[in-house]
Amino acid sequence: MTIKQKIGAGVLACMILLTLAVGALVQVGTSRSLRIAAAQAVADAGAGLEGLEKADVARLDAVLLALASNPALLEAFRARDRERFMRVVGPAFEGLRRDHDLTHLSVHDTARVNFVRVHAPERSGGQVLRPTLAQAVLTRQRASGKELGVTAFALRVVVPWQVDGEVVGYLEAAEEIDHQLARLKAQTGDDYALVVEKRFVDEAAWKAAHADRKPWGTGDLLVVQATAGQGAALPAGLEAMAEDGALLEAPHVGGKALARGLVPVRDAAGRRVGAVVVDHDITALHDALEKERAGVLLTLAGAAAVMALFLPWLVQRLVFARLARTAESMEALGARLAGGDYDAAVPVPAAPADEIGRFETYLAGFLAGIGRHLQAVRRRGP
Repeated sequence: MTIKQKIGAGVLACMILLTLAVGALVQVGTSRSLRIAAAQAVADAGAGLEGLEKADVARLDAVLLALASNPALLEAFRARDRERFMRVVGPAFEGLRRDHDLTHLSVHDTARVNFVRVHAPERSGGQVLRPTLAQAVLTRQRASGKELGVTAFALRVVVPWQVDGEVVGYLEAAEEIDHQLARLKAQTGDDYALVVEKRFVDEAAWKAAHADRKPWGTGDLLVVQATAGQGAALPAGLEAMAEDGALLEAPHVGGKALARGLVPVRDAAGRRVGAVVVDHDITALHDALEKERAGVLLTLAGAAAVMALFLPWLVQRLVFARLARTAESMEALGARLAGGDYDAAVPVPAAPADEIGRFETYLAGFLAGIGRHLQAVRRRGP
């Protein structure tokens, strides 16, 4: 392989390596941008859910305060007349259930024994050991939090029922949190799924209550509610999820590029019992970044092609062409000297002041000196 071919191969190899390196950097930048978008979507979902929960707690608190101020309810409660209590509160509860997503309404006495479950009167009575009621009894203040029941995941608010500074009982209102996902989707356009770990759920009770509408499924996670079909690609469990959430492998569904992540869900006792799966549509960002990446690679490939053509031409012009002229001059001078023409002289070229130019100047002067020496020997004779 000639030097020219070696240089050409080296230039081509460098161009290929440069293209691959820049392509890898662009890919890393693209992946990083998509990951940032996914992380932001997960963070926004967490903030959105927290905001909805605060608003719902405030709304349920207002409902309970309004009920606590009803003297007819207080009279029926003090008389422990459950039927009269239901006649008074029943119409109000139906309106709240219809218009404000209220699903549970209960009253407990100071010993934490249930007086009435308005949403299910046949199940009234019994000791209540839920954390929200325990906290309200302990602090004599409002307590709230998410609690996973036998068949539902509900946001509960418990307030002390105070009369003239005395706590006479506790009012509890709750709503199943399924609707929060639909409200959040309406705000953000993202899709969400609420999943819980099956070890916190009674399988028989769940199957009896939900039948085919919310199947038990396989794996360790139970899909409680979903605005789309996220349940198909969930992880086996949540053990590896960080305290502030996690990002999952970004899927492509129905031609859309999605950023998928998990927002942890904790109950009123602080246990992490599940997560909200967030699917954020990043198709536009993904396509734009892919288009930009393709543009960068095409531009780089074009530049590499131009350089692959230009550099050999430049090397030919600056190095090999001048070396070829010098070699031709030496060959011609050698032929003339061999023929006895000692008057041959090599003119000193006006060469550029670069490495080849200095060599040309030196070689021309050296050959001219040899010619002068041979001429002097010829004049002196044998």
